[in-house]
Amino acid sequence: MGLELSTAEALFEDRPLKAALLELGNAVIALFWLGDEPRLGTLTISMPGGVSSPLLGDRDRVLGQVIAERLAHLYGKMALVSINLPPDLGVSAGRVLLKLVGELVRER
Repeated sequence: MGLELSTAEALFEDRPLKAALLELGNAVIALFWLGDEPRLGTLTISMPGGVSSPLLGDRDRVLGQVIAERLAHLYGKMALVSINLPPDLGVSAGRVLLKLVGELVRER
């Protein structure tokens, strides 16, 4: 199996919210950011079965946990999720992020 990269994009408050998902043999890595330049943000890891832990950062911790647990469940693999959003977006962007997750998973 080679590396498979999926991407998705949606507008949130007239700004581009972007996502990328990389599937590995034993894990998925998902990145979410605002704007054109990908940035590492709050990191969360989850295992199938709902065991998750924040690794770095606090701002988007809950959102990262929800998305990481969802991806770990859907793929049956560990999931590492990075969310880098400005402080003024945070939870309000949650629905759009979940929509992007749906688009990334649909591409499988």
